[in-house]
Amino acid sequence: MKIQYTLLLFILVFLSSCKKDTSLDNLSNVILKREGLLRVECNNCEINYQVYSKAYNVEIGKGSNDIAFFYSGDFDLKTEVVSKANQKIRLLVIDSFGRVVSNELNTWSEGEVRKQTFMINVK
Repeated sequence: MKIQYTLLLFILVFLSSCKKDTSLDNLSNVILKREGLLRVECNNCEINYQVYSKAYNVEIGKGSNDIAFFYSGDFDLKTEVVSKANQKIRLLVIDSFGRVVSNELNTWSEGEVRKQTFMINVK
Protein backbone atom coordinates (compact mmCIF):
# COMPACT_ATOMS: atom_id res chain seq x y z
CA MET A 1 0.00 0.00 0.00
CA LYS A 2 2.85 2.33 0.86
CA ILE A 3 4.39 1.68 -2.57
CA GLN A 4 1.13 2.58 -4.32
CA TYR A 5 0.91 5.94 -2.52
CA THR A 6 4.53 6.66 -3.31
CA LEU A 7 4.00 5.74 -6.95
CA LEU A 8 0.84 7.89 -7.12
CA LEU A 9 2.67 10.83 -5.56
CA PHE A 10 5.55 10.40 -8.01
CA ILE A 11 3.15 10.39 -10.99
CA LEU A 12 1.34 13.52 -9.75
CA VAL A 13 4.62 15.39 -9.26
CA PHE A 14 5.86 14.24 -12.67
CA LEU A 15 2.70 15.33 -14.50
CA SER A 16 2.48 18.68 -12.73
CA SER A 17 6.07 19.52 -13.62
CA CYS A 18 5.54 19.03 -17.36
CA LYS A 19 5.82 22.22 -19.36
CA LYS A 20 2.88 22.99 -21.62
CA ASP A 21 3.72 23.35 -25.32
CA THR A 22 2.54 26.82 -26.31
CA SER A 23 3.57 26.65 -29.94
CA LEU A 24 -0.05 26.06 -31.00
CA ASP A 25 -1.57 28.59 -28.62
CA ASN A 26 0.17 31.65 -30.00
CA LEU A 27 -1.98 32.94 -32.89
CA SER A 28 -0.19 36.27 -33.22
CA ASN A 29 1.68 35.12 -36.33
CA VAL A 30 -1.39 33.69 -38.06
CA ILE A 31 -3.24 35.73 -40.68
CA LEU A 32 -6.96 35.23 -40.25
CA LYS A 33 -9.15 35.92 -43.25
CA ARG A 34 -12.34 37.69 -42.43
CA GLU A 35 -15.48 37.47 -44.54
CA GLY A 36 -17.70 40.45 -45.14
CA LEU A 37 -20.96 40.61 -47.11
CA LEU A 38 -21.93 42.94 -49.92
CA ARG A 39 -25.61 42.60 -50.85
CA VAL A 40 -27.04 44.36 -53.90
CA GLU A 41 -30.80 44.28 -54.46
CA CYS A 42 -31.84 45.33 -57.97
CA ASN A 43 -33.53 43.99 -61.11
CA ASN A 44 -30.93 44.89 -63.71
CA CYS A 45 -27.66 46.36 -62.51
CA GLU A 46 -23.94 45.81 -62.30
CA ILE A 47 -21.55 46.26 -59.39
CA ASN A 48 -17.83 46.79 -59.58
CA TYR A 49 -16.01 46.62 -56.27
CA GLN A 50 -12.42 46.64 -55.09
CA VAL A 51 -10.93 44.84 -52.10
CA TYR A 52 -7.41 46.12 -51.47
CA SER A 53 -6.05 46.37 -55.02
CA LYS A 54 -8.08 43.55 -56.58
CA ALA A 55 -11.13 44.52 -58.65
CA TYR A 56 -14.28 42.43 -59.13
CA ASN A 57 -17.37 42.74 -61.34
CA VAL A 58 -20.80 41.16 -60.80
CA GLU A 59 -23.89 41.52 -62.99
CA ILE A 60 -27.27 41.11 -61.31
CA GLY A 61 -30.27 40.20 -63.44
CA LYS A 62 -33.18 39.99 -61.03
CA GLY A 63 -33.58 40.05 -57.27
CA SER A 64 -30.56 40.25 -55.04
CA ASN A 65 -27.06 38.91 -54.94
CA ASP A 66 -24.97 38.26 -51.83
CA ILE A 67 -21.29 38.73 -52.54
CA ALA A 68 -18.70 37.64 -49.98
CA PHE A 69 -15.46 39.60 -49.74
CA PHE A 70 -12.43 38.51 -47.77
CA TYR A 71 -9.95 40.70 -45.92
CA SER A 72 -7.35 40.48 -43.19
CA GLY A 73 -7.00 44.09 -42.02
CA ASP A 74 -8.53 47.54 -42.23
CA PHE A 75 -9.25 48.73 -45.76
CA ASP A 76 -11.56 50.87 -47.90
CA LEU A 77 -14.18 48.90 -49.85
CA LYS A 78 -14.73 50.80 -53.09
CA THR A 79 -17.98 50.21 -54.97
CA GLU A 80 -19.42 51.39 -58.23
CA VAL A 81 -23.04 50.50 -59.03
CA VAL A 82 -24.41 50.91 -62.55
CA SER A 83 -28.19 50.87 -62.96
CA LYS A 84 -29.44 49.54 -66.29
CA ALA A 85 -33.08 50.56 -65.65
CA ASN A 86 -35.15 52.99 -63.59
CA GLN A 87 -35.44 51.23 -60.23
CA LYS A 88 -34.78 51.21 -56.52
CA ILE A 89 -31.44 49.69 -55.54
CA ARG A 90 -30.37 48.63 -52.06
CA LEU A 91 -26.67 48.42 -51.24
CA LEU A 92 -25.96 46.65 -47.94
CA VAL A 93 -22.44 46.21 -46.54
CA ILE A 94 -21.82 44.02 -43.48
CA ASP A 95 -18.39 43.37 -41.98
CA SER A 96 -17.14 40.06 -40.60
CA PHE A 97 -18.42 40.89 -37.10
CA GLY A 98 -21.98 41.31 -38.37
CA ARG A 99 -21.93 45.09 -38.08
CA VAL A 100 -23.89 46.96 -40.74
CA VAL A 101 -21.50 49.40 -42.40
CA SER A 102 -24.09 50.72 -44.86
CA ASN A 103 -27.71 49.98 -45.73
CA GLU A 104 -28.97 52.36 -48.39
CA LEU A 105 -32.08 52.14 -50.54
CA ASN A 106 -32.27 54.78 -53.28
CA THR A 107 -34.09 55.42 -56.54
CA TRP A 108 -31.78 55.22 -59.56
CA SER A 109 -32.25 56.34 -63.14
CA GLU A 110 -31.33 54.21 -66.12
CA GLY A 111 -27.60 54.50 -66.81
CA GLU A 112 -26.86 56.16 -63.47
CA VAL A 113 -23.49 55.33 -61.90
CA ARG A 114 -22.71 55.86 -58.23
CA LYS A 115 -19.35 55.37 -56.58
CA GLN A 116 -18.99 54.92 -52.82
CA THR A 117 -16.21 54.02 -50.41
CA PHE A 118 -16.83 52.19 -47.14
CA MET A 119 -14.25 51.93 -44.35
CA ILE A 120 -14.02 48.32 -43.11
CA ASN A 121 -12.36 47.90 -39.68
CA VAL A 122 -11.24 44.72 -37.96
CA LYS A 123 -11.71 46.14 -34.46
